[in-house]
Amino acid sequence: MKSKIYQTLEEARCALLKKLNTWTASTEKPGTANSKIVRLEVAVENAHPLEWLTLQDCDRKVFWENRSQTEQFAGIGSALEVKDGKDGYEKILLTVSDYLQNSPKAVRFFGGMRFDSKASTSAEWQDWGTAHFTLPMVELSIVAEKAMLACHIYYGEDIHEKLQLLQKMLASVRVEEISIPDSPLIRLERHDLPEYRQWCNLVEQGLENISSGKLNKVVLARAAVFSLARDYDPTELLLQLRRQAPQAFHFCFQLAPHQAFLGITPELLYRRSGNKIESEAIASTRPRGQTLEEDERLAAELRESEKEQREHLMVLERMEGLLQQFCRQTERLSYLELLPLRHVQHLQSKVQGVLREEINDSDLLPAFHPTPAVSGAPDTEARTLIRKLEPFDRGWYAGPVGWISSSQAEFAVGIRSGLLCGRTLRIYTGAGIVEGSVPEEEWREIEDKLQSWQHLLGRS
Repeated sequence: MKSKIYQTLEEARCALLKKLNTWTASTEKPGTANSKIVRLEVAVENAHPLEWLTLQDCDRKVFWENRSQTEQFAGIGSALEVKDGKDGYEKILLTVSDYLQNSPKAVRFFGGMRFDSKASTSAEWQDWGTAHFTLPMVELSIVAEKAMLACHIYYGEDIHEKLQLLQKMLASVRVEEISIPDSPLIRLERHDLPEYRQWCNLVEQGLENISSGKLNKVVLARAAVFSLARDYDPTELLLQLRRQAPQAFHFCFQLAPHQAFLGITPELLYRRSGNKIESEAIASTRPRGQTLEEDERLAAELRESEKEQREHLMVLERMEGLLQQFCRQTERLSYLELLPLRHVQHLQSKVQGVLREEINDSDLLPAFHPTPAVSGAPDTEARTLIRKLEPFDRGWYAGPVGWISSSQAEFAVGIRSGLLCGRTLRIYTGAGIVEGSVPEEEWREIEDKLQSWQHLLGRS
């Protein structure tokens, strides 16, 4: 029997609340036989998940949109959390997998993890832990043009307390349509970590390590720290950022009001669907031109640069090696294609494979992260140098962010991202340092990558 599609979010909200009340009153508790996670859902005619999310008065929020904009997920509250993992996030991934066993296919845990679990944690990242995955209590999603309003119940010890909270949340969910104007943030000041002279010095140190043969590449990052004039809602920031970078993964993880990690990354780490996996290499950068002629000249310069090709191939060879390690067959789908974004352009190569039967995400994620695009090569030496040189804690910046379900997973690399802590916004951006890199040019490359954020920070 075809399920009913409700015309409005208000109708869907009422229907879902009714479904929840019926489930709560049932003595047999349908859906709990094989899994402790229950998902109740209703279809709705159309929805705008991120706009809906900005309306909700809730401390915990999550948003994820894939790069092709065919999948969007907005969640509030937390039915279940899996976090920390100082002894390695592999255990966290195994715990998530255990929870997902026999769960409905539409159930997804959303989360991320630190770039470097061995680096010391600074004050602004203390609440984030080594890794953190959450199952939203209420979720509005669009997958393959089908919109669903859903809620999740974890059948644990605090089931009665969680059910009361869920009923209260569904009763108060806001469903009116809104439009967020595109208005820049009011910023008071900016400072950079490291500042220009210190950056040039750090790049020179990186180049000395490369010329001495200790490593082939190191990715050094900067944090642009902005003081804001007032508190801003992180989901409203993402709504505006998204307009600047439509060809990216869009994400927001909010732990408390005005405290969130959000970003617009172009880079897929991997996507798994059953035993099929796809990944890619994105590295090497040029700005977009102001005219068609200038744009084409910069694109040709990027494609023909020996330095840029060398940097790109370090990433591609690593990704292909990983696929060969975990797959029974692999294939290169594209090679050194141009990836034009709004403010910058990159070189991109795509790969795919068929995984061996015993491989799961707790094997894949620790192996795929970090790529040479965010760390360097060799990885161990590069991360050691990053810990030594960078004057700030990366936290979740450049770490994996995404979601896991019982049969699928999608992770992007958390670059082009920022951490909002009250009225302080830290925006993180990096550049790959290889033989031939020039400190001044790498500084300019990072400024180009910052352009999407700069649009938001247009007032001083």
